Amino acid sequence: MIFRSYMKELRFHADNGVWRVAFAFDPQRKAILLAAGNKSGVSERRFYRQLIDKADERFDTHLDRLKDERSSR
Repeated sequence: MIFRSYMKELRFHADNGVWRVAFAFDPQRKAILLAAGNKSGVSERRFYRQLIDKADERFDTHLDRLKDERSSR
């Protein structure tokens, strides 16, 4: 799976394995944590498809909120 061009991935070790966190920078240059998970026990393709889909949806929601805030000023 390929992350969208705006999306990045952090990896960190926890007691139960390596976790992945999808994040992106919004237009205000703030890092937004979008989705995280531990892919152990799940196929890599399925894990990343679900992570990316969830992250995309959440980032779109965040961008819509920013747009609404700007238009209400």
